[in-house]
Amino acid sequence: MAGNYPIYLCIIKDINIKGGISLKFLTSDGVTLAATSSGDGIPVIFLAGYSGTTYSWAAQNLFFSTAGFHCIHLDKRGHGENTDIISGLRISRLAKDIQELVYQLGLDQFHLVSHSLGAGVAFEYLSLFGEDQVKSLTIIDSPPKAINTSDWSLGMYDLTWQTVSETVDNFSHVTLTKKKIETDLLRSMHQGHYRFNFLKTAPLVEDFLTKDYRDVLKQVSLPILYIGGEQSPLFPNAVASYYSQTAKQATSYLIKDAGHLPYAESPAEVNQLISQFILDNQ
Repeated sequence: MAGNYPIYLCIIKDINIKGGISLKFLTSDGVTLAATSSGDGIPVIFLAGYSGTTYSWAAQNLFFSTAGFHCIHLDKRGHGENTDIISGLRISRLAKDIQELVYQLGLDQFHLVSHSLGAGVAFEYLSLFGEDQVKSLTIIDSPPKAINTSDWSLGMYDLTWQTVSETVDNFSHVTLTKKKIETDLLRSMHQGHYRFNFLKTAPLVEDFLTKDYRDVLKQVSLPILYIGGEQSPLFPNAVASYYSQTAKQATSYLIKDAGHLPYAESPAEVNQLISQFILDNQ
């Protein structure tokens, strides 16, 4: 990667991660992005879904950062600490941001844990930069192609190119969970009080919907863990079988009674699945 980009460190005081560090770095397109780092051990980069932030992973932050893992979060452009950055709202640019953060942190290898649109960023990273540094990939409730077409029926329920405008407009009103999230966890997930702008970030969703990562899934050799919500309001359960049958190395689980956020609806079960998977592939 051309150029050396400065990185600045400061202690986070308002996040539920003991010893958390705030990172700021200058990207190759001239934008300063904020990220967070906590814990020591195996590096794990968490990629939240659309509208999700570092705080979305509150249950994972608490568990992994105290269990021998180095947790790394980069809020997407237009999200969280980077809410005001609305340039580069493309999946490819978000993947490039991850690559540049990895470079800044000097990581040789790491694991990716992704949710929903974050899985698109993970697949894009693999497509653009390869899998040499990526030890494993965890995907939570997201197919390799979000939109349904004549040759694909495992995308988002009822989402086609004919219905895409209506779907994007209605997304903010969809109830994503099926199980009640524990009150203290929900409070932690809502820290930061960010004002998310669906209108300004719509180009990111529109770009995501054009993506088809089925070929990437077939080509990569790294271990893949798929975790879906058994009651997901967005994607069919058959997505789990597709991953297991299509990828070279994939294991799939469906979390009973969970919706689109199984990592928050059933955090203990999901944390155990992910942590054991990472340890098995370290």
